[in-house]
Amino acid sequence: MTFREKARKRLPKEILPELFLFIGIFIWLIIFDVLSKYYAYANLEYGTRVTAIPYLFNFTLVFNNGAAWNILADQKWLLCTLSLVLGMVMLVCLIIYFAKLPRVLRIALLLATAGAFGNLVDRIGYWGQLGIYKNGVVDFIQFAFWPSFPVFNLADSYLVIGIATAIVYGIYHLIRYELLAKKNTPAEDEKKDDLINSLRQKESGRDPLPTDDNTHSGEEDNERESDNS
Repeated sequence: MTFREKARKRLPKEILPELFLFIGIFIWLIIFDVLSKYYAYANLEYGTRVTAIPYLFNFTLVFNNGAAWNILADQKWLLCTLSLVLGMVMLVCLIIYFAKLPRVLRIALLLATAGAFGNLVDRIGYWGQLGIYKNGVVDFIQFAFWPSFPVFNLADSYLVIGIATAIVYGIYHLIRYELLAKKNTPAEDEKKDDLINSLRQKESGRDPLPTDDNTHSGEEDNERESDNS
């Protein structure tokens, strides 16, 4: 199978418009994140708190030299590498498995990927001492009801919301699967086993293996024949 045939199998034509739409949204999310940081840098004073939504969000301009809670501070090359690897892995998975993923997981992976690349732009800028990133990653969103929580940016929001959505979706389906498994009776399980056996035999070109009912009926026929003789 050639590369083109593999690509067509993974990404049929009918799914391509939605994939291109997701790629477009992915690009715009990164652009919106970068523009929001430029706006915050130009209009907010460092360390000054401005109420955005009362009791919910404040705007506070700070610079972060590491990850959340200033983890790995000043480890520029390591943070760039982690953001790049994480972003590329999620982007490749999104494209390769796009047709197989439920829409909820597509959106979750899209958000997480955009968040990883959004922070990558900041960290490359800080590493190269470029423009607004000379002092570090630009953060400006703060929870008004949780002042001790680290100040963050839109890329952080994308990443956290995407990962949280995927986790909640996985837990929901795990619980649902367990509940459905408990509802199945032994008779239903036997029927499923018989159906699976029949399908496997048909695929292999052989007749289905006899079930317990067929076996009993065959024994009864043999007993009748012996009585008649």
